[in-house]
Amino acid sequence: MRIGVDLMSVSRFSQVAEHRRYRTLVFSKAELEQADLMGPERRLERLAGRFCVKEATCKLLGRGFGQGLRWRDIEVTSDEWGAPAVLLTGGARRLADEAELFEIVVSLSHQVDLVMAVAAGTAGRRPRPYSGAREEDVVEPERARLDEVALLAAELFSVSAEEVSRAESFAGDLGATSLLTIELLGRLERRYGIRIREPGFYRMTNLHRTYQVVAHAAGW
Repeated sequence: MRIGVDLMSVSRFSQVAEHRRYRTLVFSKAELEQADLMGPERRLERLAGRFCVKEATCKLLGRGFGQGLRWRDIEVTSDEWGAPAVLLTGGARRLADEAELFEIVVSLSHQVDLVMAVAAGTAGRRPRPYSGAREEDVVEPERARLDEVALLAAELFSVSAEEVSRAESFAGDLGATSLLTIELLGRLERRYGIRIREPGFYRMTNLHRTYQVVAHAAGW
């Protein structure tokens, strides 16, 4: 038996929900169309809930986003009674098949500004450890720029720049959530006047990889 749980602030998620490109990074076309049928407040609450379900399902699969799956690989739908359900495609489907996890049950609850999601299922085997992606076109870091990127991440993650530099994984070592990583994406794009494409975003798992993504986008 495996279980994944996620809790988040609805109001904080507004930074993603109100940003057109970030919305399409996280949600499928169907998810956005369903949310757009609602008023502003209900739309925000619905998208925050859907994101929370994606996070809980990701934890159930034993991987973080960027570790072989994308947010849109987990689409949150509704069953015939209106209860949330998930449809897995791409990397998420492959991970579920490898773990022999053939049915996932999810539950969602809202209270004031908080939303909580739980995902559960029975797996035939444990998820395989993530081996990491192959590095391509590695750029030798410039110390001043590397330190600046580390400081931007440190301020957002509420840790020291030294901790950011030492971390092999923002999520594993610093407890950085997916929402914090999206906020880091926004800060980096504004600071350097760049646009980070989706494949690059999913490589932003530690300082070295994040620097490489920024360097390629900025042409350093």
